[in-house]
This record gives sequence, C-alpha cells and structure tokens, in this order.
Amino acid sequence: MSEKPSTWTEDYKIASYFVNLRGRAGLYSLLNFIQDVGWMHARQMKVSLEPHQGWVFTRQSLTMNTWPKWNETITIKTWLRPPTSGVFIFRDYEIFSGENKIGECTSTFTVMDMNTRKMVVPDLKKLAAVFREDYNRSESPEKILWQTDVTEIAQFEVRNSDLDMNNHVNNTRYAQWILDAIPLEILKGDAQLTKYEINFLAETKSGDKVTLQKTNSADSAITQFQGVRAADGKPVFTARLHSS
Repeated sequence: MSEKPSTWTEDYKIASYFVNLRGRAGLYSLLNFIQDVGWMHARQMKVSLEPHQGWVFTRQSLTMNTWPKWNETITIKTWLRPPTSGVFIFRDYEIFSGENKIGECTSTFTVMDMNTRKMVVPDLKKLAAVFREDYNRSESPEKILWQTDVTEIAQFEVRNSDLDMNNHVNNTRYAQWILDAIPLEILKGDAQLTKYEINFLAETKSGDKVTLQKTNSADSAITQFQGVRAADGKPVFTARLHSS
C-alpha cells in the first residue's frame, strides 16, 4: 500500500517455503522481500528508464535484531534517500513485526547501460518528487576491501534459474551461495546472524563459474566471503556476515 509518493510499504506472510532449518525466514528470503518491495515502489513511482538501461545494486547492508518465524507477517517500508552524488542512489528499508522494528537495510544502486554493460548517471530529475525529505538515515553500506589471505571453500556454476531480467545473476543469489557453503553444523548452532553486508563488483552470467573464498581470520564474529570469476580471476563480490 502507498502512504505517500515518497514511501511504500508491503506485508509479507512467512509461508513454509520461506523458512530455513530453524523455522524462520532467513537471509535469502529477507533479501528477496527487500528486492520485491523496492520493485513495487519503483513501479508506483512510474519512473522509466531508456529501453537499453536497467537498475543494478552496488552495495547493501542488512541488520536484523530477530528473524521472523513461520506464519508470522512482517511489514517492510522503503523510500529513496535524497542523493549525495550523481551516480549512486540510496534506498532505505525498515522491517517490522507488528509495532516492533526488527531490522533495517540500506541498498545503493545505479543505472547500467545493458548494451555496453557500463554504469551511467541516472536522471535525478525524474526522481526528485519521490525522495523522502522528512527522515534522515545516515548509515551507508561500507566498502569491503578485497582480501588475499583466503581459503577456497566452494565453486558455483551459474544456472539459468540464477538470472534476473537484466540477464545476469540476481543479487540475492550470492547470499544463497554463501549460505550453501557454510557447514551445516554452523547453521544448526547457536550463533545468530545479526548483519549482512555485500559489495557487488562485477556481473556473472549463465555458464560462468564463481569460486567462493573465505578469509582466514581469528575473529569468529565477522566472516568475510568473496567471489571470483574462475575464467579470468575477476572479483565478483565481497561480503561480510556478522554473528553473535
């Protein structure tokens, strides 16, 4: 439902096919809800791009106080932050269970020319009327530096089902790959995921193979993962999982 042009909210019921082995909506499900509410808001804003252009994520940061349970209904509210640069746009989100805020997220994105596969400067004049001016969220997704002291833990080949309408791997799939590479005993353990951060560095397409690496660190509360395109060694993403 729309509250005013600058904000948008959607309700999501946590159905059985959204829950993980703990009976809760996990990281992959939440990221898909976040992606969906952004798309719904964009459609409501009626902001169109050129036929050869598309929106692409560049960074994202999600913090969760608790993860919603099966059969619970959550509400996600989203808006666009007034721009601070000419290339990147910030989208903020708040996640509620009833009246309780259980999480928040910020994503940055830009426009890509789908013919050249290069970023272009978005036309901010088309968005001027929908930036939210009455709320100031200062957190921004951080740059996650590439690490060299790493261990290769898995390799994934891009399948057709991994692709989105921009003909590259959907941003949520990288989180799914990370979760699939984590040992089951850790997923079943007592540690709780509290924060997820990711930087998107390059595209991957059908047939590409991506090698997943984990940094060798003594800090068990923060684990960094990164993806490398196997064919040319090009960095694809860097990500951090925070747990408590």
